Amino acid sequence: MAPHIHSSIEEYEEEVAAEFGFGAHDPIKNLQDEFNRGLIVPDPFDIANSRYTNLNNLFDNNEPTIANIDYWYNDNIDTNEDGDKPQRKKRAQNAYAYKFGDVFIANWYLKFLHPNVRSMTYHLSTRDRYGTFRCLFRVPLSKVDELVQLFLSRGWIRKTQHCKDDDRLRVKAQLLIMATLNIIGHHTPVRTLTTNTEISTSEHRSFLHLFLDNMYSIKDEYIFYPRTPNELHDVMEKYRDVHLPGCGGSIDVVHLKWSTCPAGDRNRCIGKEGYPTLAFEVITGYDREIFGVSSIQFGTRNDQHIVKIDANVNKIKNDWYKTVEWEYYDQFGNRHTAVGVYLICDGGYLRWPILICPYKGEGVATMKGYFSANLESVRKDVECVFGILKKRWKILEYGIRFRDIKVVEKVFVVCCMLHNMMLQEMETRETTFRVGRGSPLQGDAISLAVLNRPVPVRGEGPHKHKLATEWGKRRKALAAHLQYSKRVLKRRRVSPA
Repeated sequence: MAPHIHSSIEEYEEEVAAEFGFGAHDPIKNLQDEFNRGLIVPDPFDIANSRYTNLNNLFDNNEPTIANIDYWYNDNIDTNEDGDKPQRKKRAQNAYAYKFGDVFIANWYLKFLHPNVRSMTYHLSTRDRYGTFRCLFRVPLSKVDELVQLFLSRGWIRKTQHCKDDDRLRVKAQLLIMATLNIIGHHTPVRTLTTNTEISTSEHRSFLHLFLDNMYSIKDEYIFYPRTPNELHDVMEKYRDVHLPGCGGSIDVVHLKWSTCPAGDRNRCIGKEGYPTLAFEVITGYDREIFGVSSIQFGTRNDQHIVKIDANVNKIKNDWYKTVEWEYYDQFGNRHTAVGVYLICDGGYLRWPILICPYKGEGVATMKGYFSANLESVRKDVECVFGILKKRWKILEYGIRFRDIKVVEKVFVVCCMLHNMMLQEMETRETTFRVGRGSPLQGDAISLAVLNRPVPVRGEGPHKHKLATEWGKRRKALAAHLQYSKRVLKRRRVSPA
């Protein structure tokens, strides 16, 4: 069939329009008309890709062209076509009226802080550590009052426009601190707290960081190694009674799960645990008090690396602690004097005289094996501290969800500060015996395996062999002291009547 020959361009356009459904007008012309009537605002990039027309002919001369794309995204234009500033769009009315909460009708206030129930709460939270208050906030009401007084006296909690009187300020401070302790103790979402405190979620979130920042700023008031010879003597006496003269504490590294570890830090944080962790080196005492916490470290760093950069260990190694004298006995009962405080640790540390670890692979019947069993039983105090921290403050056990590594360090240090505050509330042991090797005794309820492996001597410079020699001599002397002490005590034991 012969093709149809059009007589004019208009006839061709009409036929094309009828075939493709364009109608009587050009689609670009329709777009321009709708834009002029204010119905739509065309996307410049979509029109720029159009193949049907020239960019310069899309709009009239008095309209902006697509070539001037900056016009569409210029945020600095503050006038309309007439040169007047445009009126700001009126804000839509709230669906529900916002109302500030009243702390005097809060659930926790009525249940725990109201004058009618406060004395009962104080009594039960002090005596019953399995009660409701201790379960929710992990500390008794007396410790909450101590923290409230600390924050009010130092001006960390101040009056606001909606909290102007002293009574309301104190109640609000109590609720804020109780909510923060609930977050740390149970890893509670912040959004759920307002139902119990009548305080907004944003204020709880802001106060959480204010609590961490201010408590971290006074960490030296709660976490410190004995600062005077008398304080150190009291610590060393407790270790001397368990046949470790000269010992000034236990040391170990704890790893915490970092749930929100940035992708760039995962390779530095995934160590032996198989998931991202952050590590802290902690020094504890015989009664499970925390003497020192190192700076935060990535999970791939081992104990030998962290101990080299721990400021607390360097202080014990180089400060006046290295001149402290203590006495011990050899296997024949002769008295000797040694100099320098040391810490007990597991087998993963360096061979330094200030770090005494148990022997590896020695039988309990031998002098070295007997010394190792005794040291491991005493050194379990630091492991118990880690267990207490993670069980009392669930934020450490479930995985810390702060992305900033500095905030993670503040969380752990604050938990250690609260642990030291709670020492006087802890129950005493039911027995004076220590935990044996792999066999827990009554009152301790814990059995932990001690990591014993050979430690290569490295990274100690030209004096590493000298330090290793002194370390070996000191450990052997302590083993002989234990053997003599036990033999003398057994000889002097009085049989029961």
